[in-house]
Amino acid sequence: MKKHFQYSDGESVIVEEKALPELLHQNQAYLQNYLDVDLADESYIARGNGFCDAKYSEDFIESQILKYQNRIKDIEGWLSNKG
Repeated sequence: MKKHFQYSDGESVIVEEKALPELLHQNQAYLQNYLDVDLADESYIARGNGFCDAKYSEDFIESQILKYQNRIKDIEGWLSNKG
């Protein structure tokens, strides 16, 4: 049975409790993707609608890192309360 979970940022997700480990893994992967971004690398550009001519801003990358760090904490809390 699916349950409603709310992240600390106000967004929510509806998943089965048994899917929480996979959700955690997905969010860890998203976080790692943002941690791997090298804004100094001139070959790195954002992709949107198949093309883009500007890099992501440092503020955007930092906000995404914080977002996924917080979501990982939330999911870990849901998992610890489950058992």
